[in-house]
Amino acid sequence: MFHLKINLTKRQTILAASFSLVAAIYTTPSFAVTDPVVLTFSTVGDSRQDPQTLDVSNVEYASMKNNGSKCPITSGTGLTNNPGLSGQDCKWLQNSKAWSRIMRTIQSQKPNLLFFNGDMIMGYGKAGVPVTRTSTGASEAVLNTPAISDVVTSDLMQIYQQYAFWRGTVANLMETGTYVVPVPGNHEVQCKRCSKKAQIENENAWRDNMGDLILDTTRFTTLLGTSPQNWSLTNIPTLASDGLTTDQTQLSYSFDVGASHFVVINTDPVGNDTHAPTNWLSADLTAAESHGAKRIYVFGHKPAFFYNYTGSAPSAASSLELTNSSLANAFWNVITKHKATYFAGHEHIYNVNSYHSTDGLNNSAYQVVVGAGGSPFEDANKTGQATTDRMYSWATVKVFQSGKVQMDTWGFDDTMNNPVVKLESIQLP
Repeated sequence: MFHLKINLTKRQTILAASFSLVAAIYTTPSFAVTDPVVLTFSTVGDSRQDPQTLDVSNVEYASMKNNGSKCPITSGTGLTNNPGLSGQDCKWLQNSKAWSRIMRTIQSQKPNLLFFNGDMIMGYGKAGVPVTRTSTGASEAVLNTPAISDVVTSDLMQIYQQYAFWRGTVANLMETGTYVVPVPGNHEVQCKRCSKKAQIENENAWRDNMGDLILDTTRFTTLLGTSPQNWSLTNIPTLASDGLTTDQTQLSYSFDVGASHFVVINTDPVGNDTHAPTNWLSADLTAAESHGAKRIYVFGHKPAFFYNYTGSAPSAASSLELTNSSLANAFWNVITKHKATYFAGHEHIYNVNSYHSTDGLNNSAYQVVVGAGGSPFEDANKTGQATTDRMYSWATVKVFQSGKVQMDTWGFDDTMNNPVVKLESIQLP
């Protein structure tokens, strides 16, 4: 400590104060030193644009509406009039402006991982052979020698193009320290004109376009400084279990980073749409705890429970509970038993809520819905609804050395003219 004379000059006083501050910094440990952050991850979902029912807040180019430019769709004639999107978003079907801002802010938060909770592409077609387009609609006829126009406007071509564009948007995250972990959504695996059912062709297209991320252990290790533990391509839900009929390799999977266990589940498997692989999940979480996992995070596209926002019109495909309440409760009992947190998308909205188990143990766990990565908001009517319902949003989670886990949620409004704000700060199990 410095002992100062009363008659110090102004300059001497400033210098003395500065030295005292430096001494204090080096003699008093900060919170970050005593309990450092050992792992950070962010999560968001649903960035794809809609060429027919986009949100009114996305119409920025009135001159583009019905001006002759066409946006691709995977049903009908394969093309639809531009509803007011930029030429780029019309072609690739992303909300580039909102999604880019989210990525820039996430990048500034420097997470080790980004889990994207599905619907990164419009998809919703069938990534099989090119279809024949007619003036009255679409028919699926296999052509021995398809016309070039049929190939270009085919679901297969559109889906692969959309994947490529989305992969390009997240490439900078991978190059600057954040490993991107993809979660399959219904727009990736389902076909809309096929009664909104998952298709094996689309599951194969998912693996073809996302498989290199699930997991590139060399790149993962380079970015995180540690390899993913307890990771195996063969640790997947088995056929005939959980109502499964197709191979779920790289659609449902898990791995560890330190004492944190991460699980990705496909909530729309072929033949069993809007269901979770609960039996496999239960076995996986039990095994993870035997390996020493202390914190568990599960990521799926569809929420377990529907958030009843103002103006909502839920359907059976809106949540696991609305499809089959008993199976959804069984899934949630596994989540609560293992003190996990469930992150979901699908509903283009933000909501964090805690739900109790139904197994008599009165346990509870958080469901975090962050499906507002740029897709059209669920409700165009703002009257009486929560402000956060119409905010582009995501969550960033910090795991501290002590075991404390803090989730901060962030967002910005649909005008995009206001700054990013913190929505909530919650301590997770």
